[in-house]
Amino acid sequence: MDTTTPAAEPKAAPAPARQCWCVINHPVTDAQRAELGEAVTYARNIGDLEALPLLLARLTGPCPART
Repeated sequence: MDTTTPAAEPKAAPAPARQCWCVINHPVTDAQRAELGEAVTYARNIGDLEALPLLLARLTGPCPART
């Protein structure tokens, strides 16, 4: 007589968020986009004209992680 209980099936882990491997890292999740938007606003408020082109480049351009 077998008194062992069968092992429960392991739950499938949620799929990890896609990551951008581009030279200029693009935001992939909504939280990353919001964080980048706040960084653009902050750079504009303090007049950081050197950071703005890089921050804006992160928002534009084709990215394989977005497809």
